[in-house]
Amino acid sequence: MLEFRGKHLAFLNDTTLEICLSGALASGKTVVCLWKELEMLRRYAGLWSLIARYTSDSTDTLLRPQFEQLARIHNTELHWNSNESCYETLNGSRCFAFGLKTQSSKAEDRYAKIRGLPVSRIYVDQTEQVPADMALELRARMRPDIEARVKGKNYPRQLTFSPNPTNFDHWLSKQFPENNSQPNRRLYELSLFDNQHNLPPDMITSMLQTYPPEHPKHTTMILGQRGMNVIGDPVYENLFDRTRHVRPVLLDPSRPVLEAFQIGRHNPVWLAAQRTYAGGVMLVGGVLGQHLALADFLAAVGVKRQEWFPKDIWRVKTCTSPMAGKQRKHARYTLLNSLHGAGYRPEWRDNGNAPDVQLAMIEHIASEMRRTLPSGEPAVAVSDDPSRWLAIAPDGSEKTLAFAAFAFEGGYVWSDHTVSVAHEDVRQPHEDDLYATVMHAVENIYLNFCVEQASDAEREASAARARKQQRMTRHAPLPKQHWMAQ
Repeated sequence: MLEFRGKHLAFLNDTTLEICLSGALASGKTVVCLWKELEMLRRYAGLWSLIARYTSDSTDTLLRPQFEQLARIHNTELHWNSNESCYETLNGSRCFAFGLKTQSSKAEDRYAKIRGLPVSRIYVDQTEQVPADMALELRARMRPDIEARVKGKNYPRQLTFSPNPTNFDHWLSKQFPENNSQPNRRLYELSLFDNQHNLPPDMITSMLQTYPPEHPKHTTMILGQRGMNVIGDPVYENLFDRTRHVRPVLLDPSRPVLEAFQIGRHNPVWLAAQRTYAGGVMLVGGVLGQHLALADFLAAVGVKRQEWFPKDIWRVKTCTSPMAGKQRKHARYTLLNSLHGAGYRPEWRDNGNAPDVQLAMIEHIASEMRRTLPSGEPAVAVSDDPSRWLAIAPDGSEKTLAFAAFAFEGGYVWSDHTVSVAHEDVRQPHEDDLYATVMHAVENIYLNFCVEQASDAEREASAARARKQQRMTRHAPLPKQHWMAQ
């Protein structure tokens, strides 16, 4: 008999109408979900339910065999009715099992498999693959069949999703917030350690070797929490070291704050940084708007900007991408007008979005990440203060999210496709409307305020060398061959 403990046991006893059971690989999320459905089929005679994945192939080859195997362990006899695509039990219960996705490309056929199907319980495995609109349609299916209604039977209704950990802007993250603030909805997050009593010890060791705490996917693959789903080669792979680059930063009020806006995307970004005396760049904080309208995003930034950098103390220099600055003379209304209306006067480089310029900035930042300042600190630093990294949702709620560190760590990846510049193939980062947006803001800070601009230390050293040279040559005698000596 399988043993369920902790969060697994809590989930089995949870009667909340909708549950999202997210979990790491090998955390036992699919097993416990199928076990719960078997329990319901046995307890409630005549109950109808549905288990599914998005595609028919994965349902038939992965989900159904596991369900049948668990049924044998559970001592529940199942008979497959191929005409109805369902399992039938001896007590009259039914469990439908099929893929949700239809073969037809017609919009009217999108929900053909589930419309008209009355079930009291639904379980969808690997739910991160399911489109958001499909989830809305599933909710309308949760009702007893006509025979149960006529007989007045009241079966326990429940909709269960079991995805692999998603990114924070996935529809599951919005519908099942981490603070469980939505009524009738509950989120569980299973780590690898929650299921360690059912796993071989060497598997835990192997997984930790593959995804150590500093790995960008440790949060999702080991802890089972929402975070990055890195697909591709990270741009700053083997360069960004969280233990080295994420650190306390000390701001200097005598130096300007450098800010960048990356707007025109679903997830607009505002970043604040400061260049040190020695030429290092410290990313001190920022705001990420989660599908925020630009007016709401700018209002939220204005509040944080005044709170962190009051106008009577700090001098701020602003930049943006050329996209926001296009058509600036005698032009139609653009994103630049929105920034101006909010009181910002940004700088930009007209070629800032050019692939070769972008690649040059990536290479420059990469070299800076290797560099160590005379103080022994890295030339690139990201503030470790979680309160300075905020994600703001459309409802105005905010949460801490280390999105800059995530972007450096692995969220910013190379695209599989190159782009031609002057008949030369140039590699480019993948545009994902999230981490690429964050990193473009970083690149604009370097492009507008750092590249080709000497640091204060370099300027002072250059001036000192000039003064020394001037003192050494001020009274030097002219050589005899010089025409002025004749």
